[in-house]
Amino acid sequence: MLTGVSHMGFTVADLDSAAAFYERLFGAPPEVRRIYDAPYTADQVGYPGALLDIAIFRIPGSGVRLELIQYLEPTGSPVDVETKNPGTAHLCLTADDLATEFARLTSLGARPRSAGPVLITSGPNQGRHVAYFRDPQGLTIEIIETEERPCASRT
Repeated sequence: MLTGVSHMGFTVADLDSAAAFYERLFGAPPEVRRIYDAPYTADQVGYPGALLDIAIFRIPGSGVRLELIQYLEPTGSPVDVETKNPGTAHLCLTADDLATEFARLTSLGARPRSAGPVLITSGPNQGRHVAYFRDPQGLTIEIIETEERPCASRT
């Protein structure tokens, strides 16, 4: 039986740059930053001889971690991470002051997808505000106003 969520992982092209951004965003260095080259890693990811550079951050206010991975061997090719494309994902974080976080993320180099926080007018999060950003690697971050319940699907 499944028992919870451990982490969310994203493959990035430049782990040094990505880790620096998330260190500024979360206000703390990664809990783990190392090269994974053990035989089990290659077996796990399905690439013989895999060599991965990984940074793992604790997401503030939660027990969930963000894992950023750069494949050193084998190297990959960038994919189109446009949010409308099937197979893409995003990281949804919460904030109690979305206007302040909107300005802060923008100052850290994230690119907002809207001119400011957007009011949700229907669905389970109606009345809250939300915003989408692209981090410097192009990954999507969603910030939604804090409420007792976690991010919920919007209809």
